[in-house]
Amino acid sequence: MLKTCSLLVALMSPVVAAQSLEIQIASDYNPSVSEEPADLATVLLLKVRSQLKGRLSLEFIPASRLREWRELETHPNICLYNKVKTAEREAMAVFVEYPLMAFPANRLILRGQELPSNVSLKKIIVSEKLRIGVTKGRSYGKVIDGFIDRYTDSFIIGEGANSAFRLREMLVQGKLDGIIEYTSVFLNHHPKQEQREGVTFHRIDDAKATIFGYIACANSTQGRKAVSLFELALANKQLQKNIIDAHKGVFFEQEMVFIEQGLSEAYNIQP
Repeated sequence: MLKTCSLLVALMSPVVAAQSLEIQIASDYNPSVSEEPADLATVLLLKVRSQLKGRLSLEFIPASRLREWRELETHPNICLYNKVKTAEREAMAVFVEYPLMAFPANRLILRGQELPSNVSLKKIIVSEKLRIGVTKGRSYGKVIDGFIDRYTDSFIIGEGANSAFRLREMLVQGKLDGIIEYTSVFLNHHPKQEQREGVTFHRIDDAKATIFGYIACANSTQGRKAVSLFELALANKQLQKNIIDAHKGVFFEQEMVFIEQGLSEAYNIQP
């Protein structure tokens, strides 16, 4: 009997090992258009998948920032990535313990304004009444999100999958006074000096130095299994080092100090 059981286990093991958890990723990345992802977050997600050696299958499906959360709420096999944690999001999704990415704080990027390097959003919006664009459905961190919620009618709200791109275009076209965005994202979008004419970058009062982007999955059996697999991969020390190294060259040197420190602490890497 024991030999029979052992034989059954041996026969079943390859089948079990061959099984792959199928997860859909709601994203604006379309592998059919471009095999090589342009953004670091997608590159890192694919590195995580590779670390799992076939245990996780990812299918990318198109979705805007608003629609992707609706997809997650209504489908048990949906995961999102590079998402900032908020209380509202944690109530609807299961977040992976370890971050996938880290960012310097969002900056207020202005055009044609002479203001100090540190600014108050309340002064900019309420007192100066500047036209500031933000993307609907995007989280900018707790402090900035809270302010946008209180003064929604005073912002220019961009909607749709390409809204952040359009806002960056509108700023250099003079259709907006400013946007809230990462410095590196704006500079990569507008690499020519003439595109940056009159553009200034300002630290927003009370915003954190580093913001983390996480993988989040549907609060379902499949979603929780995916989270466990993502955590298994991200606990790998070599992958953690590779993720930190991948951030270098993407952000400015002075910002990289905070990013490396923040990720090292999140990964419990001892100095």
